[in-house]
Amino acid sequence: MLDRIWSRYRAAGLDEAAAAVAAPSPEDLCYLAMLAFSDERYADAAAFADRAAQASPGDLLCCAAAAHLARVAREGKRNVYVSAEGFAAFIRGGGNVPLYRETSAALAGQYPEAPFDLLDIGAGDGMALLPALTPAVRRVTVVEPAAPLLERCAAALSVRGVEFEAFGGRLQELAADPGMASRRWAVAQATFCLHAIAPAERPALLRWARAHCDRLLVAEFDAPRMDEPLSPGTARHVLERYREGLAEYAGADLDTVAQGFLMPVLFGYVDRGAARTTFEHPIDDWAALLQEAGFARVDRRLLHRYWWAPAWMLAAR
Repeated sequence: MLDRIWSRYRAAGLDEAAAAVAAPSPEDLCYLAMLAFSDERYADAAAFADRAAQASPGDLLCCAAAAHLARVAREGKRNVYVSAEGFAAFIRGGGNVPLYRETSAALAGQYPEAPFDLLDIGAGDGMALLPALTPAVRRVTVVEPAAPLLERCAAALSVRGVEFEAFGGRLQELAADPGMASRRWAVAQATFCLHAIAPAERPALLRWARAHCDRLLVAEFDAPRMDEPLSPGTARHVLERYREGLAEYAGADLDTVAQGFLMPVLFGYVDRGAARTTFEHPIDDWAALLQEAGFARVDRRLLHRYWWAPAWMLAAR
């Protein structure tokens, strides 16, 4: 039915799309809510989601969407955003626990046994880095644009007695820094952060990495392209996956995670008024980019069948 709604929406707009379905299912109503949100018709989006929640009161996704969109309709879109509390509860709960456990183990398994210098791109607060550290890590360069996260990572490294340097910025700034022109690391790693770099910028940055490291470890999701987030296939994937993701937090943290992170992100996919900040795509594309950057060999390892998409590690050398 989503295909029919989409066809009518593109031909004649939201009202005709809604009228094309005599007895919409909860999924149809959630899809209509996404279309209405994209059209900035927030009251209509809230009404569609409320109907979905009433039709399926046990559906975590419908109920979370209804609560989120009711708040958007009441307070305005700009007052509903990802919260620090929501993200913290999300990243340290649910499927992220096994995801990061497996990621850290895979990183450590790729480290040389002899002493070496490590570059961590987009280190965050060290969630993947810190458990991966081995005695062979001689010095770490941590790159992170968010100052509070970088400070926490630096503090944790200091407590462990690990020699490090902290670079407050993005990979783009690091690559452009004259002081880094002659630097080289045995291993560079980037865990779930390269998708935040616009596709046009990636080839040059990966070539820079190839010139400055012997081995590059990339952890990313084998995700669908989100270039047309309202298309039926993509919307169906998003709704199915987010329903599964919410189920992993069906406890005390559910509302914090749903309203403080997952729902703002879900509806952010279809927000035409917001600049796009993530550019995910299939893991085959990441492997191809690494080969095009000059890496002779790219090995793959499945890390975890995460709710959003399978997570893989690519080891390029």
